[in-house]
Amino acid sequence: MRSPIPVRVRQVAGRVSWTVVDQVLSALSNFLLSVLVARTVSADVFGAFSMAFLIFTFLIGVTRALIGQPLQITFASAEPAAFRVATRSALGAAVLVGVVCGALCVLAGVLTGGELSTALIVLGVCLPGLLAQDISRMAFFARGRPAAAAGIDALWAALLFPALLVAQLLGLSDIGWPLALWGVSALIAALVGLRLLGATPRVAGAARWGWQQRPLTGYLLAEYVMTAGVGQIGILAVALTGDAAGVGSLRAAQVLLGPLGILVAASFLFAIPEIARRPDISAGALTRLGLTMISAMGGITAVYCVVVLLLPDGVGLGLLGDTWSGAQTVLLPMSVTAFFAALGTAPASVLYGLGQARKTFSIQVWKAPLLVVLLAVSIPLWGAVGAAWAIAVTEIVTLPLWLLKARAAVRERSASTVAATPTVQ
Repeated sequence: MRSPIPVRVRQVAGRVSWTVVDQVLSALSNFLLSVLVARTVSADVFGAFSMAFLIFTFLIGVTRALIGQPLQITFASAEPAAFRVATRSALGAAVLVGVVCGALCVLAGVLTGGELSTALIVLGVCLPGLLAQDISRMAFFARGRPAAAAGIDALWAALLFPALLVAQLLGLSDIGWPLALWGVSALIAALVGLRLLGATPRVAGAARWGWQQRPLTGYLLAEYVMTAGVGQIGILAVALTGDAAGVGSLRAAQVLLGPLGILVAASFLFAIPEIARRPDISAGALTRLGLTMISAMGGITAVYCVVVLLLPDGVGLGLLGDTWSGAQTVLLPMSVTAFFAALGTAPASVLYGLGQARKTFSIQVWKAPLLVVLLAVSIPLWGAVGAAWAIAVTEIVTLPLWLLKARAAVRERSASTVAATPTVQ
């Protein structure tokens, strides 16, 4: 019997489903790692782990801005041969960034003492594989193959979970062990991803390829550094006040809200290449996509945040151990941040998918200074709680700007479509 659902709708639904599955698997590895460390170490040691993990998160964002997003926006609709060449260069650029930044992390680890030293050294060694794995995933999404991206993330999780369990049973409590197992399993998944892509990293042409993408990367990188980057640096600034446990509290709250990050990332990974692959998409279709995303993301995020805020102490302690009490102090502002960030996913996806980097950059020009000022005032007065509320207020204020810019972009698309339509004489 023939399905009443149109073929295109089934195909899009399939890509959405696999995108969500991939994000769940990717985030699950990070979640398991964080929960395991939180349950087995003190709050101060977890703070050291959190600082290393924040550095990794920052570098992932930088790599996506320099490499992953240009690959998705510019080459999503390219011919297979051109896409393969671009993918090889993108992978080479990721490896190059991983080697350079990894060497800096190792150097910083050598110059630093305590648990943070171990975490930085292990992170530095693992960075090339971690970044290559992430760019492989983005290449699959750009080509409309989210099932393949989910496959390599499933492999990563399948390797990591048993290895972490064995390490725990053997009593390997040093912070370096879970980080090393995390990095090695990511490297194996990256190698399988390269095999599925049929592409090997081309380091020789990486710098030239990156330079060619500068019309996008200049805006995207500056935008990331001014927003997410400033926010992460602000969290690290909490540690400069001597409150390493405060950094751990913020990271623990992020762990609890991690599933919402999965949805946000899945929305971006699906919507941006979906729009970029359809240069003829109509203004009406863009509006419908945006409204659907806002409704879905807002509803799901609100329900989840309420559930997290009402978690019993027994559940929180079971998940996070001693870090739970600190996480409770920042959960409300972190939940507010998650809600407004989720609402902003829709207009941001429309702008990125249309290649409107100039418009998205103009928003960050206002957002970044606001965040810096709020962090500078709040951290000395209220520490981790102040940092969390500073980030939340920034997201609230910025949301109307995203909506206005997206509306303007959709109107421009509508006007250009009308102008390009031939008239019948």
